[in-house]
Order: sequence, then structure tokens, then C-alpha cells
Amino acid sequence: MRFLGLRLLPAVRRVSSLLLLPLSAVPLLVALPLALATYHRYVRYYSLSPLAAPTSVISDAERRQFEPLADYTDAIPVLVYHGINDHDDGYSVSQRRFAAQMQMLKVAGFHTVSIAQYARFQDGDTTGLPTRPILITFDDGRLDSFRGADRVLAEYGFRATMFVITGQIIDRNPSYLSWAELHRMISSGRWDVQPHAYRGHVRVVIDARGDERPFYAVRRYLRSTGEESFAAYQRRVAGDLFTLAAQFQEQGIPVDSIAVPYGDYGQQDAGNDPRIAPFLLSLMRSQFGSVFVQDDGDDPPYTTPTAGGPQDRWVARTSSTTEQLYDWLSAQDPASPQPAPQPPAPILRHNYPPE
Repeated sequence: MRFLGLRLLPAVRRVSSLLLLPLSAVPLLVALPLALATYHRYVRYYSLSPLAAPTSVISDAERRQFEPLADYTDAIPVLVYHGINDHDDGYSVSQRRFAAQMQMLKVAGFHTVSIAQYARFQDGDTTGLPTRPILITFDDGRLDSFRGADRVLAEYGFRATMFVITGQIIDRNPSYLSWAELHRMISSGRWDVQPHAYRGHVRVVIDARGDERPFYAVRRYLRSTGEESFAAYQRRVAGDLFTLAAQFQEQGIPVDSIAVPYGDYGQQDAGNDPRIAPFLLSLMRSQFGSVFVQDDGDDPPYTTPTAGGPQDRWVARTSSTTEQLYDWLSAQDPASPQPAPQPPAPILRHNYPPE
């Protein structure tokens, strides 16, 4: 028996070591998530630094082409950018092209305004407004927008407004700016921060086929209950917007405007309830002030004070060139001579045979 015990002893030791292995891995399993979190914080911290502004982004020939436009103070063109990166996704603009567009604005004599100045302009007060004013905006609150644009704005003495999705901040999405980072941006004097959406920057299902439209713009469809009532739509959307307004109040950030996600407040042709557009526009105006949309035809007029109407913005796309931006600014410039209006085309009357 003693001999048998001696023979079994190595096997017992091997089994014991296997049983102890999971216990030895416990500290590693605990430490691994902490190490990964520390690594991600490290990467996030060092990826926050703004990128250096590119130099010599427009040629001497282009500089001569972008001659200053006539002075005006009774209208303000508004631009909207999304990501500043090298992704060919349709809406992102490379940093070099963004820098070229900003240098063009400087050469052409434009002066950026703050969102507070724009709000006063909307109220009819042009006191202190520079000649050739322009408002530069960014949608979503993306980290790459800040990194790519900040040093370029500083290079040309420009200012911009960032519209943020607060749900991304709460979810700590590393691709989006945090409240602390946004406050530092405000302190720099180069940035204003305004609301874009809370949880409303998504699309919702609108019918049994699964078609989708922007959260704010439509009554949604649920398979369990069908299309929501207009009253349920009002509660859903108002709840999101009231939460958004409260979040900015908690942060102590003054609010003068909102940028509607996807530029759609129910006014587009595919809207599923004609009551939505007037309700939502009135609600947004009462809570936030100016309401910004975006012109998908890339040819909006300069914005002017309106009786509560939305403000159109020129959309910078991946394919948008500096020349295209200058051409639009030139064509819509309210101080430049405009082509004479053409007489209406004659009405063609057809003599159809009687039915």
C-alpha cells in the first residue's frame, strides 16, 4: 500500500497543480481589463492632440483667383462640416482640403462669427457684425473634427460652432468629444458648443417593410402596436429635446440654436404626418432659438433673419472642392450684382379633343 501511495503521489501533484492553475489566473483576469482600460485611456489622451495645420495649401494662382467679394452685413452664409479625416465616405473632408477652404475664406475677406453673434443677427441686431460675416459649423461632436480643424482655425483667426450628440457623450464613445473636452474648446475662444440631439440622431422604422427615417421627422412603427399616434410621437420627441436642453443647462453652456439631425424636421416629401413639421419647428425654436438644416442641393442662399424659419447650410462633402465653395459664395453673395430676372415663360395652351 505504501508503494502504491508513492506511485500515486506524482499524479496527485499534477492534478493539484491543474486545480491551482485557475486560481493563479484570477489576478490576471482581474488585471487584464484594468490594463486594457488604462491603455485605451492612454491612446485616447494622446490622440486628442490637435493636428498641426498644413501649410501652402493653395497656390499663388488660386490666391489670385479667390479675390475678395463685395462687403455685406445683412446676410450670413453658413457652412457645415462633419468629419475631418481621409476617409472617402462622402461627408468627411481631408484636413488639407479643409485648410485650403479656410485659407480661401481668409483671402476672399470673410470673417467668422460666434453663435451668439448669429443669434443677435437673427433678432435683427447687426451691431458689431464684421463685413462679409460667415458662420462655420460642425455636426455630431466628433473627435476627428476637433483634431483636424482646431489648429487650422487658429492659423487663420477663425471660430467655429460644434453641434454635439449628447447620447454619445453619456455612452463615452471614444470617437466623440467628452464634456470636459468641449469645455476646454469653449475656453480656447475658437469654439462654441451647441445641441444636435440626445438619443435622436438615429433612424426609426416607419412601416411593416422596415423602411427607416430620422427619429425626429416621423411617427415610428412598432410591430407590436403599429404606427404610433401623433400624441405618442410628440411625447417621444419632446422628451428627447427637453432632456437635451436640460443637459446643456446642467453644463452651464448657453444655447442659441440647434442643428436638426439629417436636416429633416418632417418637412421632406416622405414625411408621414403633415402635423410634424410645424410642431417640431415651433418646439425647437422655443427651446433652442435658430434651427439649422442643410441644403442637399448644395446651393442654399445666404441666411437672413426670418420669422422662425429654418436656416439652410452649405454642406461640405468629400468631393467638395475649394473652387466649388468659392463659386457658391460668389453666386449667392447679396452684395454682388445679380443677373436680371428673366421674364416668365409663356403658358402653352393645348387644345385637347373633347372626351
